[in-house]
Amino acid sequence: MSFTKLISTLALLCVAPLASAMTMPMNMTMPMNMSMTGASICPTGNISVKAALPDAMIKQNFASDLWEQSPTYIGLSVGTQNYTCTEAGAWGPAGAITYLYDISCLPVMHHKPFTSFIAGLWDNTPPVVTNWDLVDLTEKISPGVALGIHYWIPDPNNATSGKIFAKWDFSQAERFRNDTHADHAFVVSSESNILPDPINPVVNSQWLEEPVLLVNGQKDGELADVVVRFNSNGGSAPTTACTPGADLQVKSTLNFWFYGGHWAETIM
Repeated sequence: MSFTKLISTLALLCVAPLASAMTMPMNMTMPMNMSMTGASICPTGNISVKAALPDAMIKQNFASDLWEQSPTYIGLSVGTQNYTCTEAGAWGPAGAITYLYDISCLPVMHHKPFTSFIAGLWDNTPPVVTNWDLVDLTEKISPGVALGIHYWIPDPNNATSGKIFAKWDFSQAERFRNDTHADHAFVVSSESNILPDPINPVVNSQWLEEPVLLVNGQKDGELADVVVRFNSNGGSAPTTACTPGADLQVKSTLNFWFYGGHWAETIM
């Protein structure tokens, strides 16, 4: 039942712009931006992260000069953070598999409670339902709200370093279907600023500022210049001891904001 509610709620993101249009004066145009390939469903030009986070938190914890700019994409991420037990018997990061949904049509003030609501549905979905079930049903039922997949890859600069880096890939999204630059609709990032979740850092994953990774002096992907992660719900590994070599998936629901990139020109 929780999975059905989850999919149904995410599908409603498709009608969010229509609902907005119904409340607008007749002489105003519908707030949809999808006529431009690669664009968010709704314009993001009047959106600032300052409406989502306290100004003091931004200034104290994030160094990016993009805070005065509008995001290119605003994503709701639903999936799992993955861990492997180290030889020391502690959980170590092994990446993530999450799916991103476009929430640009939701007022910023509703992003945090909506993300927490979705987290509750996802957390109560039976274990037999996997990330890929979520991806498959979304792409069949509501492809318009889909942004893409988030996962981790081996170090592009040194395959033997043992490091992994976050990647977001939107190239298969419906909005890029006729975009000749779609093959570049991805980004691999590093981490420059890490902030423990201010509500429950034991349970919720860290907040991050993640600039695009440079490979041979070139940006690894053109989807964004900086990705910011916050409004975390779950995702942290337990602090209990584990059996070396064991794997663990922890459900995670959070927000990613994407700044800059090739499609920043679609911001309205």
